Amino acid sequence: MFRAEADVVAAEQSLSAGKKDEAEKNLGDARKKLAEAQEKTKKPGTEYTSITPAYPKTSTGRRLALAKWITSRQNPLAARVAINHIWMRHFGEGLVPTVFDFGLNGKPPTNPALLDWLAAELMDRGWSMKAIHRLIVTSATYRMQSTDPGTSDPSHKIDPDNHFLWRAPSRRMDAEVVRDSVLFVSGKLDLTSGGPDLDPAKGLTLPRRSVYFRHAAEKQMTFLRLFDAANPAECYRRQPSIMPQQALALANSPLAWSQARVLAGELAKAPGDGFVTAAFESLLSRPPTDEERATCEAFLKQQAARLADPATLEPFAAGEAPAVGPSSEPRQRARESLVHVLLNHNDFVTIR
Repeated sequence: MFRAEADVVAAEQSLSAGKKDEAEKNLGDARKKLAEAQEKTKKPGTEYTSITPAYPKTSTGRRLALAKWITSRQNPLAARVAINHIWMRHFGEGLVPTVFDFGLNGKPPTNPALLDWLAAELMDRGWSMKAIHRLIVTSATYRMQSTDPGTSDPSHKIDPDNHFLWRAPSRRMDAEVVRDSVLFVSGKLDLTSGGPDLDPAKGLTLPRRSVYFRHAAEKQMTFLRLFDAANPAECYRRQPSIMPQQALALANSPLAWSQARVLAGELAKAPGDGFVTAAFESLLSRPPTDEERATCEAFLKQQAARLADPATLEPFAAGEAPAVGPSSEPRQRARESLVHVLLNHNDFVTIR
């Protein structure tokens, strides 16, 4: 219809330009087409006129041929790239350090034989990534101790950057794992599977796993973005960083405060004076050292005494209030503060 109207306008313009006979004929044809188009709009039918080329219903096979070429054993590049990404997720760094550049401008693999062997295993196992994940995490390499013994160790002198994996590397949790871990340790993480995506604005209140929150260029959860969530504008690439905002997010987040208070309530049931040990084992997966235990116990006493006198306290109200309020009992509130401190401990967000 729009085309017909345009023809009428063009014909009228031609008529006014002086080409009378030809213009009158074109104007008549255009008006006839316009009338037919208007009549069709009044009678909806089942006929459809495609405005783009119509392609055959049967495939030409070109895409299948491309897929077979990409996954061919004669072209191991795809398998190598896949293995490098899987390896990076488990060890923090790929066998090829430039994960997103396998070309001549990228860096060579630190262990090319291992990369090729794993690529062959991936193809031999029917491209089952689940099988490769299992192979890696059950290996002796993955289960090595991550503690650096120091410069006195011979391996440290030969390979200080751990390129040859003589010990397990330490790395920070991914953004989603940080948030889910805060909820998991308090027992509040909702493990329900499936469902629609969730509003990222509710990320600090809803207990669902982070994978279910919408994550796009225009919709991102601020908490996850601070901890280097995958960038939608760069093919979901992650750029690890260390920023003061990350510490502030855990220190001031209503999510962290709420879950610290919930967990402190559960740990308070520990027998005797076992609260400090229970807190360390729950949050850091290790018992406290003697020095840490003494420091924490002294903190609990001092904090409880300070909280017992409300007149000395200065109210602080900034940002969103936590969903779980503080305990009215000074001793328990001191425990809540200690659990919150341990949530902000470097070992809590570090995978060793």
